[in-house]
Amino acid sequence: MRPEHRMNRRRRWTMVAGLALLGCTAAVAAPVRHAPRLPPVAVRLITHGDRGRKQVALTFDACQTRKPAGYDARLIRILRATHTPATLMLGGRWMETHPAATRSLAADPLFELGNHSYLHPHMTRLTPAGMRAEMQETQDVMYRLTGKQGVLFRPPYGEYDPALISVAARLGLHTLTWEVVTGDPDPHVSAKDIVRAVLERTRPGSIVIMHMNGRGWHTAEALPTVIAALHRRGYRFVTVSQALEPGR
Repeated sequence: MRPEHRMNRRRRWTMVAGLALLGCTAAVAAPVRHAPRLPPVAVRLITHGDRGRKQVALTFDACQTRKPAGYDARLIRILRATHTPATLMLGGRWMETHPAATRSLAADPLFELGNHSYLHPHMTRLTPAGMRAEMQETQDVMYRLTGKQGVLFRPPYGEYDPALISVAARLGLHTLTWEVVTGDPDPHVSAKDIVRAVLERTRPGSIVIMHMNGRGWHTAEALPTVIAALHRRGYRFVTVSQALEPGR
């Protein structure tokens, strides 16, 4: 065989091998997945559960803007150690920067995961298309990471209007705020202040807001006392969706 023929043959084999490698890579690459479309729900704002049942729902926000946010795993260890259900409202960008934590939380039956927007903007300043994009991207991130998606949406800063609630409902999301404010993102609010706020304001069906993104300064310090004190008062802890179940 002439040298040039051997060279051409070698080049052909190199091209075939390269194409095969590209084909294999394409075959195993994970496709970009979008969350399945949820059926629309009634347009409503949720601030509390059933007043006729002595239940309370603890909720923890994990929001993140373009600036990094943390993850206070101490809160999750306390909830797990005390077998306390909770609803965790996760931001899309937060989940992207904390994928292992997101998967672990989604796999735990104690917890319900919800949607807290992608980049924590002032939602009422956005167009309906912008509102939808923030919520849908968060649904997609959660679905790509966990195979699940939330049915609750908590607007950043607690800001909402009829347009926002309507957009969320068309995406299959119930808009959720809260009834008991702990003030835990303020570093001047002590653990005793948090405990006092929860115990003074909680009544049957209450939804309590706290933070798990490293900006609840004294939340982990206060949480064991909050749980123990509410138990002594006869409260049962549930997720928000459980609090809304009729006849539960």
